[in-house]
Amino acid sequence: IKLADRVQCRMSALYRPRARLITSRVPALAWRIGARFRPLHATNYRQAEDADKTTGGMTFTFTLPTQSLYEDASVEQVILPGIDGMFGVMPNHVPTIAELKPGVVSVQETPGGALMKFFVSGGFASIGGDSKLNVSVLEACEIDDIDQAAVKAGLAQYQAAYAIASDDMVKSEAEIGVEVFQAMSFAISEA
Repeated sequence: IKLADRVQCRMSALYRPRARLITSRVPALAWRIGARFRPLHATNYRQAEDADKTTGGMTFTFTLPTQSLYEDASVEQVILPGIDGMFGVMPNHVPTIAELKPGVVSVQETPGGALMKFFVSGGFASIGGDSKLNVSVLEACEIDDIDQAAVKAGLAQYQAAYAIASDDMVKSEAEIGVEVFQAMSFAISEA
């Protein structure tokens, strides 16, 4: 027997038992995967039943490092500026964690009531399964408190800094400033 034939025989002998072993486990693995997903459907069904039982509104907490604008307040709806776009949160919203970009957070305290609007520079929002919304931001102010002349001056300053920036760090900081001041300008024009 040649060397190549011996190698081929050994190779096929090594691989045959494994092939049989893998094919014998396929039905068992398929059963395990199917069993793993069954409780998930039951959980979704149970959550839907619990949502039908919930009659209260949504609990809202809106915090800054130095103060709390809302603390466990009952609200109807909150509209947030997420990284992927604006999104609304109402009672029984799917649990979510979202990063917020510079923009306007709108809070509707009562059904059909007026929206309280706050400008935020960015932050995070977490929505729990118990209709609890927590928004944490570094800076926030009411839209009416923003000075339009200061926004125009800040935007011009950061655009000029971006245009002359040669260092990547300085350019990134200027880009963030431009994004925030553009969002402020847009918020003022929409108010």
